[in-house]
Amino acid sequence: VGRLFGPNLVIKSWWDRQTKAHYTKRARCVGNYYHSYSEAGLAVDGNTTLGEDIADKGGMHTAYEAMLIYLKLHSHQSESEEADAKRSFFEAWAQTWCHLSTDKMKRDALLTDPHAPSRVRVNAALSQFLPFR
Repeated sequence: VGRLFGPNLVIKSWWDRQTKAHYTKRARCVGNYYHSYSEAGLAVDGNTTLGEDIADKGGMHTAYEAMLIYLKLHSHQSESEEADAKRSFFEAWAQTWCHLSTDKMKRDALLTDPHAPSRVRVNAALSQFLPFR
């Protein structure tokens, strides 16, 4: 976690108390939200997947903002083309995590993988992303 490393990758907590408290509060909300999902009869452990869930949300947000900048720089596109690009962005996000798994594979992953199940990675991240809603 970046907040635990200072210059030259020396382990050092460099956030002030207020920043740390704010992050902890928001991270707890993310963890609780992901914990509300289940897969193959097991609840997602929002604490286990928290780091990757935050990374997914941050990556999606950053990629979306980059796309908006690109669209702005290429403003010759019509509103319809811009809407198509935005729809394609969300479809690509969902397709990135699309795969088939047996229930046993899903349960095994829930017990060992620091990532939320694919379906949850898509639905949880998008459901909380305002441009998608």
